[in-house]
Order: sequence, then C-alpha cells, then structure tokens
Amino acid sequence: MPASATLTFDGDPAAGLQEIPAAAGVGQILGAEGKSLVIGRPAHLRRWAASHLGAGKPRRPGSRPPTDLRPVARALQFTVTTSAFQQRVVFERLMSDTVAPSARRDLKPASWLQLDPRQRFPRVTVRSLGGDPAALFGPFRNRPAAARAMAALHKLFPLRPCDFVFEPAPDLTLGLGCVYAQVRTCAAPCLSRVTEEAYGGLAADAAAFLARPYRRPAEAVAWIPEWVAGADTRAVVVEKGKDGIEVYPVVAGTVLEEQATTVQEEGDIEHGLGSLNWTGADGTGHDWDWLTSWLYTPKRVGRYVVLDGSENSSALVRREIARAPRGL
Repeated sequence: MPASATLTFDGDPAAGLQEIPAAAGVGQILGAEGKSLVIGRPAHLRRWAASHLGAGKPRRPGSRPPTDLRPVARALQFTVTTSAFQQRVVFERLMSDTVAPSARRDLKPASWLQLDPRQRFPRVTVRSLGGDPAALFGPFRNRPAAARAMAALHKLFPLRPCDFVFEPAPDLTLGLGCVYAQVRTCAAPCLSRVTEEAYGGLAADAAAFLARPYRRPAEAVAWIPEWVAGADTRAVVVEKGKDGIEVYPVVAGTVLEEQATTVQEEGDIEHGLGSLNWTGADGTGHDWDWLTSWLYTPKRVGRYVVLDGSENSSALVRREIARAPRGL
C-alpha cells in the first residue's frame, strides 16, 4: 500500500498548499495533539485541502460559507493513491482507526441469507453477519433486498418457510393446516411428501445455487446480484491503476491489501493470481459493510470476481475485465 506523508503547518496553513499533490488520494487534517478534524478521499488533494483551509473558490452569494479550519489546523496527513479501489481501502483503514463503527452514518450493515444444508430440515432466513460463515450467502444491500431474494429463491427451491419443529407424518395437523403445503409452494417434508434425504438434497442444491454465481442462469441477476456467494468465499477485486491492473485478494470479507499485486496486461493475470498470498484474514469479515457499499456503487470501474471453483480463475477474471463498464 502507498505510504502517507505529513505536512506540518507553520503559520498560515494555506501557504503550504503547493506542496500538496494535485492527485487523487486520502487526506486528513489534524488539530492540536493530533486530533482528527476532517477526513476525505478527494479526486484532487490540493483542491480538497484548500477548500478546508480558507483558500478554496469563492462561494456564490447566499450559499453556505466554506469551511475554514485555519485557526485550529496543525497538520495535513495525505496519501496519494493509484486507483479508486485503493483510495477506498486507504480511506476505510484510516476511518477504522479514527471513527468508531457505531458513529459511521455513511455505512449500513449488509444483510445475508442463511441456509445450512447440514440441518435436519433446512430453511432460508434473512439475518445480519454472524455465526457460521459457511451457511451465509450475500451480501445484500439491506434486509428488504435479501427478503426479495429469499422469496424468489423459494420459487426455484420449495424449501419450507416455517420455523416449526416436527416429526414427518402424512396426517400431521400442523402440515394439513399450512397454506404453503396446500398450494404446494413448499415441498412439505412435514407431511412426508418428500423424504428427509430428498429434502436435504433440495437444500443442498439451493445452497450451491447461492454459492456459485457463475453457474446461475443469466435471468437470476434480476433478483440476486452477481457477487452474491458464500460469506467465507475467496474473491479478487480487479481495477486498472496508474501502474497497471491491480489485483486485491479478498478472503471471507477481508481485503488483504498488503498482499495485492499489479500486472501490466491481461495476459499476466494467471501469473498474478498465482502469486497472491491468501493468508492474513482474521475471519471477522470486518470489511463487508464498506465492501457492500462499494459493490452497489453504480459507476464503479473495479470488478469483484468470486473464485467459486466453477471455472478457471484467470478466465473468470479476464471475462470480468472485459465486462467492465468503462474498461480496465
């Protein structure tokens, strides 16, 4: 990852603005005793600093006056970045060290579908991150999005929507009075319409459908985003930077930016993937919330590629590069 630099103000902070690069990056203005005053990820660091230090462009009459931190600013710490995704990673690492997660109003917790085929009569539920990541599939933007996906999934795989505990029997009162069993949108294992083994196979098929995005039919993208997979999966983020195509490994929702590599052209992708170091994830998935926000960014250029074992990894990455909206 790129190194940060610090500009200490001696007198008027605006006097040192020319020392700040005119490039994209992450900036933090510090006050007395290193207190963080503002953090940003601008496309132009020098203009961003000027706008906060009383040297920005004049505002229109009647508009809100510009922020002027000159009386309290003591230093500027900044990092020049080479791609939009690298900028986001640097920003999120700085924010995690500075701002408590509960104070982040710009991020919302991702939602997940939970389905564990190892249970006796598995069912799909919507929940937040936690528990066994092998039984979680996502991420979804929010609970309503996950709930819509769950409803569509039930049309393909008639898993039971109820949370009852039962012993299967053809005359079970619980099942006979169930509307889902009556209209046959549920396989009704409670009424022994399918064997326990067959129902387990149905749940396993549904889990495989959720885990492997590149084996899903194209029309499924209308209700399940192409990046939805297991919470414990491996993936890469691929984005063109100033020095080449940057490849970032992601393990179970943790971006391993220190293990990232850069290749010069698409033909080097296979070698780049082979050189990645996948160790270092702590298993907490602490990047999922901001990764979800990034995934749902409409104009992002970087591609998120799930390495689900469906195809050759380098072929998947090259295909996603070709699909990038503005090219890599």
